[in-house]
Amino acid sequence: MIDTEIPSGGHADCANLSEKKESEKKKRSRVKQLLADVKKQVEFWFSDVNLHKDKFLKNMIEQSRDGYIDISVLTSFNRMKKMTTDVKLIARALANSAVVEVNLEGTHVRRKDPLGGSPKDVDSRTVYVELLPKTVTHVWLERVFSKCGNVVYVSIPRYKTTGDPKGFAFVEFETEEQAQNAIEMLNNPPEDAPRKPGIFPKTHNRKPIPFDAVQDTKDDEEDCKKKRSRNGGAAEEMEVNKTDGEGASETNELKTQSPMENPVTSKNAEKKRRRSCSFDASAGEGQDEMPSKIRKVEKEGEMKVLSSESKIEEQLDAEKKDDSVLKAKRKRKKKLKERLKIGEEVIPLRVLSKKEWLDLKQEYLMLQKHCMAHLKQSVSQINQKTKENNSNASVKKEPSSGPKFESGVIVKISSNQPLPCKRSIKDLLSEASAVAYVDILDGDVEGHVRFKSPEDAQTVITARSEFQKKHNWNLELLSGDHEQRYWQKILVDRQAKLNSPREKKCGREKLISKAEKIIITRTKEASKHIFFDE
Repeated sequence: MIDTEIPSGGHADCANLSEKKESEKKKRSRVKQLLADVKKQVEFWFSDVNLHKDKFLKNMIEQSRDGYIDISVLTSFNRMKKMTTDVKLIARALANSAVVEVNLEGTHVRRKDPLGGSPKDVDSRTVYVELLPKTVTHVWLERVFSKCGNVVYVSIPRYKTTGDPKGFAFVEFETEEQAQNAIEMLNNPPEDAPRKPGIFPKTHNRKPIPFDAVQDTKDDEEDCKKKRSRNGGAAEEMEVNKTDGEGASETNELKTQSPMENPVTSKNAEKKRRRSCSFDASAGEGQDEMPSKIRKVEKEGEMKVLSSESKIEEQLDAEKKDDSVLKAKRKRKKKLKERLKIGEEVIPLRVLSKKEWLDLKQEYLMLQKHCMAHLKQSVSQINQKTKENNSNASVKKEPSSGPKFESGVIVKISSNQPLPCKRSIKDLLSEASAVAYVDILDGDVEGHVRFKSPEDAQTVITARSEFQKKHNWNLELLSGDHEQRYWQKILVDRQAKLNSPREKKCGREKLISKAEKIIITRTKEASKHIFFDE
């Protein structure tokens, strides 16, 4: 026998070697995956589908002599930044590409084949998707829609300010049949979604309001209307039932009065009449003898029977509606079961053809134009009425030429600490006299206050000791050169404000801002209190 014992140090070396091999394998697989991702992304950027939409890259290719683009330009793109910024690695990934080729130096890249003309059937091959999750990505959409065919292009519109997706996307397929297949397979909106496509949740203070909350208010209004109509219908049914009872008694009387041809039957009929008459008479006497409470109870019982009949009819109508809803739900469940049998992932999305989406867009634009035209007309009518009222009241607005020079109106205010805001200073000083304007910036230690008249300024100066005690303010009335310099400053500041460029607004924004101003002024007028004399 030969001893084959391995020392303890040998076991440790073997373990280290195996760990190194595994780490090297993982590293190789990561590098392979990275090279494949880089190759796929660059081939997409230089593909026919993307270049017909990407104006920046298309212009760069057209401006270059041989169609070559520096790889460093590609590393400036956000998608490539996430993967790698190594130019050599990108050149290595594109070495065996069938779409692009790299120059001998490995610094520039270009398409192998020239770019063809733009295709005309893009809209028929594209589908519109909505009800997307907030965390939607191009990879997720490509994975979902690749079951229906070869996805060529994915577009996810986003908000410029936040960068969040707008809730819809466009997916372009290779053929029109694949797009139609996607509409049939993946169009599965949830039950709580709006029936019409293109309706997105409303926002309040940049926060989306859920559709259920908006729908609940509408449903409550509809329920109230239905209850009112039901109450009115129940009263009508009561009157109809009463008239039916009167008609039935009249027909019975006619039947008793009709003569009979057979004498035997006539005698039997006479006997029956006598019995019925005697019974009716006794019943009538009993009713006269019955107390009023029992009669009320009987009437209430009749009313309950009639109301129960009306409720039964309403329930039958509701059941009919419920049956139609249940049928639609059953159809959906059948479709879902079929898809689950096939082994597909059921995702609640709404999928339409892009042509249908363009029709909806045109409808929305027409509605928007109509609404804006109506708003413009109403705003012009309101402005015309206000002009007429002003002309009747003989009130003419003169163009303001700014504040006119008047001595003894400007008061300088200073303190050891930063002064409060303009509004608080104006409110505190207006307790003593009327203030025209406060010229103070936030955080300043001193400023100026312009009063409406020299008398108002003088009253504040006389009460400056009180302001000194309460707020630690030093008040000083300007005069002489200091006053003239400040008035020159007022004129210069006003001229600079008038010459400063204003924000340009489009017609729609202007119209909406005008309408908002009118609404604000009307609400202010409505909220004013009218005090009557005693």
